[in-house]
Amino acid sequence: MAWDSSRPVPWNRLVKEAAIFLVIGGFLFAVVFRKSSSVGSYIGLFIGMFLYVGFSYVLAKFGYTRESMKQNRARQMAARQARSTPAATAALSRPKPPPTKRTSTGPSNRPKSKKR
Repeated sequence: MAWDSSRPVPWNRLVKEAAIFLVIGGFLFAVVFRKSSSVGSYIGLFIGMFLYVGFSYVLAKFGYTRESMKQNRARQMAARQARSTPAATAALSRPKPPPTKRTSTGPSNRPKSKKR
């Protein structure tokens, strides 16, 4: 798709996701990398947050929208129902094939032999 300046950008979602990544990254620096973290690490997190929002803005203007968890669950549920429905419907509506020479019509499909 081409760049469209009139396309809406989901600012709330982008900033919320960036803030979540910032908090998780800050927590990891504070707990896991306790000895090696410095002020530069936290400044890098903020710069990364702004780069994430900027890059997501450009992608949104090109027409990219990620699915939300709700949309993803609905899509998976519809796919599950679509998979289960045709098989059950096809099995019920399919006619039984006519018997052939190779198929059995029951326990006695051969004529009885006459005793002499």
